[in-house]
Amino acid sequence: MDTYIGVVDDIIYYNEENGYAIAILEIEDDILSIKGVMPFLTYGNRIKVVGEMDDHAQYGPQLNVKHIEHMKPTDEDELYRYLASGVITGIGEATAKGLVETFGKEVLEIIQQSPEKLLDIPGIGPKKLEQIVLSYKEQYELRDFIIYFQNLNLTINMAMKIYKTLGYQALQMVERNPFVLAEEITGIGFKVADQIAENMGIDHHSPYRIKAGIHYILQKFANEGHTYMPEALLLKRVTAELKVLAEDVKIILKEGAINGDVFLEAPLSADEDAIDALEKPISPLSDEGEIRVYLPAYYQAEQRIAEKLYHLIHGVTPLKQLDFNSYIASFEEKKGILLGEKQKEAIENAIKSGVFVVTGGPGTGKTTIINAILEAYELKEKKLLLVAPTGRAAKRMTEATLREAKTIHRALEFQGELEFVRKYDNPLEADVIIVDEISMVDVILMHRLLDAIKLGSHLIIVGDADQLPSVGAGRVLDDIMSSGLVPFTRLDEIYRQAETSLITVNAHKINHGEMPLLNQHDKDFFFISRPKPQQILGEIRALIDGRLSDYYGLDPLVDIQILAPMKNSPTGVKALNQLLQDILNPSQDGKPEKQSGGQIFRVGDKVMQIKNNYNLEWVTSEGEEGKGVYNGDIGFITDIDLEERHLIVCYDGDKEVTYDFVGLEELTHAFAITIHKSQGSEFKAVIMPMGFVPPMLMSRNILYTAITRAKELVILVGDKRAMREMVARNQEMKRYSGLGERLLKLKWMTGD
Repeated sequence: MDTYIGVVDDIIYYNEENGYAIAILEIEDDILSIKGVMPFLTYGNRIKVVGEMDDHAQYGPQLNVKHIEHMKPTDEDELYRYLASGVITGIGEATAKGLVETFGKEVLEIIQQSPEKLLDIPGIGPKKLEQIVLSYKEQYELRDFIIYFQNLNLTINMAMKIYKTLGYQALQMVERNPFVLAEEITGIGFKVADQIAENMGIDHHSPYRIKAGIHYILQKFANEGHTYMPEALLLKRVTAELKVLAEDVKIILKEGAINGDVFLEAPLSADEDAIDALEKPISPLSDEGEIRVYLPAYYQAEQRIAEKLYHLIHGVTPLKQLDFNSYIASFEEKKGILLGEKQKEAIENAIKSGVFVVTGGPGTGKTTIINAILEAYELKEKKLLLVAPTGRAAKRMTEATLREAKTIHRALEFQGELEFVRKYDNPLEADVIIVDEISMVDVILMHRLLDAIKLGSHLIIVGDADQLPSVGAGRVLDDIMSSGLVPFTRLDEIYRQAETSLITVNAHKINHGEMPLLNQHDKDFFFISRPKPQQILGEIRALIDGRLSDYYGLDPLVDIQILAPMKNSPTGVKALNQLLQDILNPSQDGKPEKQSGGQIFRVGDKVMQIKNNYNLEWVTSEGEEGKGVYNGDIGFITDIDLEERHLIVCYDGDKEVTYDFVGLEELTHAFAITIHKSQGSEFKAVIMPMGFVPPMLMSRNILYTAITRAKELVILVGDKRAMREMVARNQEMKRYSGLGERLLKLKWMTGD
């Protein structure tokens, strides 16, 4: 290795994204060509470089830089060149000359230690002084910071994210415990932090490592939909993943329970009296009475959901002076309909109950019931609030009821980082809250909503229990219904106006394990037989590339959604997105694009947010501002600014969100999406590839969820044997969840 110290005389090439540069270094009376990753390189920098020489065909001898250290300039000429380069905000050539003439070689020490002296220089006032001091501090702090993390094999972008989140103290934090990065920084998971720890020489059996590994496995399990893990399963996963001893994991787990990092709980099934009280097992997975391990957020959410539902059930005041039979007769006459017995039952119970659930598939009259409930409460001048988990679901609720519906986050006046204005000490100002698409709501969001509902209010929960459960952890609707604590009505009759749609008819057929009706003339449900993966892709290409738009007048970007059971398969989401981007938004001269990871984002691309980001800010064309973009939100890229290093995505037709290039790992293409991510959405047309996928995804409720996303048209493309297998298989992806048992325990303890 060769070492050189000199001043940057010229920068031939510089890549801001990764810091790679080719530059000319002036060394005494000679010059040297250097290349490599050299972040924050600017003209006039005094640097020390360490590397190996090679002979470039065009540039001659060059130093391949392996290490760089930024050094302070030593003489007045170097100081002037450095300050005049513009590297410090607020200092140009004239100011640089005045500073060097006044303070000489001490100028940098003056800026750092006695900045008030700079006010003696003409043109520097208090505002510019503050600008200079902050810029100088950031230059040296950030430069050293970036280089430190580069030496730990992190990118400049990731190091910048760490700096913005934790500040300069991150250096001391990481030196003590590198796994803090996995806890605090989006995009740095346990595995990356573990590699950093290994590079730093951290002991493989370090308690910090085991603690972080436990959290990693628990969170990974929560991301799969579970609220807890059986202890034996957790020990098995942690010891296998970390290659550590089970005894060491048990010690850290016990310490974590004492410190509140995790919660350990014996299940209700361990109580013999409680077992006798059970009519049927509530937990969908048998964990044989062993200890359950929770992350605190999920434990607290389950506990508080159960307690609040119980208090709402028992603390309500029923509507008085409402002649129910007269009201129903009046409603039927006004709407020109006759309600079914189950619909009447649902309306009456919703009016009487503190908490009530209405569930049913498409065409069973849920919207009619909601409108009847709303009008009944309006007659008694009750204040109503309609909410849904996503913007799309709220918009559909507004259209169906002709009343304003809000997202749950908006109703709770979300502030970022799971902070809401509306909570237990500042509750929602509503007497009646109706929540639609409840199957999308996970335990964390359900807890936040219930926390903001005042006692004495009515809560009406609406959803389809046969859809897939929420993307987030828990199975809120199933647990509430299975507990027996909360009254509910399940609607199962298709009403006359919905019988003409094969989408509705087939949804119910599939739900009952029957094969759907296919390819009837002038209907809305079709199957195209294409057994092989390449045939499936070819047929979808033809449908998107003109056939459907020509025949039905559908916009392939806005009106048609491709839904697939999984990401990685020959006909999965990744393969489909590559195909569809080339068809619907190909590369063109003058159309900006940005590569991130394995994806190329272009202006015009249909994209989806793939994780909740509570701090992303949005603004509408009318100037309304807010925070929060959520897992499953779909929008379109409207601008990519390569100089400012950001792109803009428009959601819900009018909400613009700016993404720094650093944050693009939160976006993916959405020409095709998984069926799970489509929950709560509705599209004019749905196309679904019907190939063979792993057994856990070949289930009835996955197919049911997919086709019920369509309003006007369903086209299945693939192998009919795969469809038969999905219809026949009633096996659902089970989840570990304790909410149902908590509700049952309250019922059992109070004798309800």
